[in-house]
Amino acid sequence: MKNVTLLLPAILLGAAPLASAQIAYGTDDASAADNHFFDENTGTNTSGLWTDADTWALADDDVSGVMYIGDGSTLKAWPYNDPNPAVTVGTINDGGRTLVPIGLGYDNGMLLGYDNDTLGLEGFWDIDVVTGNSTLFFAVASTTGDFGGVDIDPATGLIYCSNDTATYTDTMGNTGRGIVTVDPVTGAETIVGPYPGAVTDIDGLAFDPAGIVWMLEDNPAPLHNFDLATMMYDPAPPMNAILASEVFSGGSYTAGFTPGGGFGTAYCMANPNSTGATGTISGAGSTMAASNDVTLTAADLPNSAFGFFITSTTQGFVANPAGSEGNLCLAGAIGRYVGAGQIQNTGGAGSFSLALDLTQTPTPTGLVSIAAGETWNFQAWHRDANMGTPVSNFTDGLSITFN
Repeated sequence: MKNVTLLLPAILLGAAPLASAQIAYGTDDASAADNHFFDENTGTNTSGLWTDADTWALADDDVSGVMYIGDGSTLKAWPYNDPNPAVTVGTINDGGRTLVPIGLGYDNGMLLGYDNDTLGLEGFWDIDVVTGNSTLFFAVASTTGDFGGVDIDPATGLIYCSNDTATYTDTMGNTGRGIVTVDPVTGAETIVGPYPGAVTDIDGLAFDPAGIVWMLEDNPAPLHNFDLATMMYDPAPPMNAILASEVFSGGSYTAGFTPGGGFGTAYCMANPNSTGATGTISGAGSTMAASNDVTLTAADLPNSAFGFFITSTTQGFVANPAGSEGNLCLAGAIGRYVGAGQIQNTGGAGSFSLALDLTQTPTPTGLVSIAAGETWNFQAWHRDANMGTPVSNFTDGLSITFN
């Protein structure tokens, strides 16, 4: 049988360029300080993202704007930039039997968790992100793997794993620690790269769609990154921000998260208002419907102008509705936030905000409550002036999927 560890010296001779990367990672330390975000564009780590969660495993849903944390047998969810502690979803279980996934990956609406023998079976489970209830997706062929880090290539569906076991053998007969791909269709397991240097324990892995695999240790160490095209590790990797040696770590590539930023997806183009800028709308707080913590902000607007937010479950596009100089980005049943205290004024800052009550969302037929799983779209309408003539305009649109 081939042994991939023999390839290590040759692979490490070259230098791999660092690809663009946005990596979230943490350890099994529930303090807010020991979870982090690495931005390759700036080369900086931002710490203190979520609280009240030991990170054994981590996966990112950048469509809904939620990170899922495996805290032992407990699944937790943290909406992007939520100031509240991570929300407990429930116990990860298969028919009432507790699972302890040591790796998580999210792709195409599915949260996969790898458990390496809690139920006497090694495999990947499809985990319900609302309840934690799980069903076996497929069992792995090998019984000697230890896939502590897991992430998914969204282009191919291949599952990338870190394997700590030196005696592990893949489908082709290669043995050793290293980066392993698992094909969920065929079940084929393939060692595609070694561990860096003398490292033997990798608990977190993040797959960058640019073709870079990031290997995350559970102690202060380099952020090892392996280029699948050149088969080389970066010879001068950046350092992680982990504070002390722990037992577990988890990581995930994230395309949608920005520390301190808002959430939701911007859509629809706004027209310039009288300031020359286009009005924008953003959201902050939590996308967890049960938290009832969403604040909308409309910005880049004329000073001292009245305005209010509107909402609908349907997106649309109408240019210059009713003579407005803007674009209406909603359709269907459009509700208006025009109740007591909801009509706002931009004042001298050219912006206004409103804390929403998700249990009192306006529609043409009355107030409704927003539930988990629903997507709502928001926009702001405001007064404006064109060469002294009163007109109106709109911001762009913001789509928020609630969990």
